[in-house]
Amino acid sequence: MRIHYIFTTSLWIALGTQSYAAENYPTVEFGGRVHADATYFNNDKYEYEDGGELRRGRVYIRGDLSDDWEYRVQTEFSGDEPELKDGYVRYNGFDNGRIVIGNFKQFSSLEFLTSSNNMTFTERAMVNALVTDRRMGVGYQRWSDQYSLAASAYTNEANNAVQGTGFGGRFVYRPALATDSLLHLGVNIAREKADDDTVRFRARPDSHQDDHRIVNTGSIANVKSLQRYGLEAAFVNGRWSAQGEFVSQHVERDLGSDLRFTGYYAYASYFLTDDSRPYSNSNGAFDTLTPSSPSGAWEVAVRLSNLDLNDGGIAGGKADTLTFGLNYYMNRNIRITGNYIMADSDSAAGDDDPEALQLRLRITF
Repeated sequence: MRIHYIFTTSLWIALGTQSYAAENYPTVEFGGRVHADATYFNNDKYEYEDGGELRRGRVYIRGDLSDDWEYRVQTEFSGDEPELKDGYVRYNGFDNGRIVIGNFKQFSSLEFLTSSNNMTFTERAMVNALVTDRRMGVGYQRWSDQYSLAASAYTNEANNAVQGTGFGGRFVYRPALATDSLLHLGVNIAREKADDDTVRFRARPDSHQDDHRIVNTGSIANVKSLQRYGLEAAFVNGRWSAQGEFVSQHVERDLGSDLRFTGYYAYASYFLTDDSRPYSNSNGAFDTLTPSSPSGAWEVAVRLSNLDLNDGGIAGGKADTLTFGLNYYMNRNIRITGNYIMADSDSAAGDDDPEALQLRLRITF
């Protein structure tokens, strides 16, 4: 938390200094999100606990420092104590390009870079346990109608939940198609080193209410480096869309055999109303839907997800999930989601096969 307060204090000093330099700066805008969940389990080997939770409760402040510089500070309040999520400044003085400095989302994968406000399902697929989350660093992005390019170098996460160094990159290609169609083909890579030479990978069964991880490697010691690559694909044709990713995480060790953990997901969705998934070229990810009708938008979806954490003597378990989803977008800021999730795991994960019904109310402001 100390980094959070130092960063916030420094930013306000910068804001105050800038206000003397230009009468119209800085600009200030407030906003946030609330994700309220209720989850009901049909238990198998492990007794998952039903209940409700504030999945996300975030407040942000953002604005412009000058014609070319912007800032954003976002804090999460759903946990036991406040947690800094975003805290960065960004230079936008290039044509179709920008530099970001601070704590920000690393350029890891399509589903991760798509905001939790805009994901098709309540939770990201299990494979996201293998990708890099927010970290302190510097990044560069460039884009056009047909490509998005991003690269970054980074160190610890701002709240010190993860400590280490790394660098990564992502490239997305979008061939020219008809007006209401989109094809997204991407690849992302990263190389990292943990400060204490240990790592752990684990994941819940595509639901969040219960803290139990259906697959879990435990702490892996003597880690020399981590090397990840991911493949991304998405297609949108009017009301129809499909999306999938594959991720491979390689663990190089000083002692013991090297390891390789993999996972993937694939899903399809269809709007029952005259709507289509919006997309951002600058982020290379999906954007916020504004329903085409005052009565809102309806979407149905189905997803298959897999994560395999078994390799080289590490029996972290392997699990698959099948999720059916229904989304009602009342308007741009209010959405109701229902997911029914069926999980299947191997003996290393305890042959645990729970089912869950998860409901969410998402409000942004």
